[in-house]
Amino acid sequence: MIQTVLDALRVVLKTEVNADTSVHNTPQWDSLRHIEVIFAVEDATGVQFDEAELSELNSVARIVAAIEAKRAS
Repeated sequence: MIQTVLDALRVVLKTEVNADTSVHNTPQWDSLRHIEVIFAVEDATGVQFDEAELSELNSVARIVAAIEAKRAS
């Protein structure tokens, strides 16, 4: 799962990413790109996020955790 998320982010952000990538350490991940990141992750994983969740999905770790939680429920 993490590789799928990393691949989606790499395409959208056009930079190298890793498990520690977040909005706080990646200048390319601005507010506009954030929406693109979420759409790319949704497309790649088939998981849909609620609007209320979007602001919390600001790192690879949080995105992966949210996907796993949705798939577990």
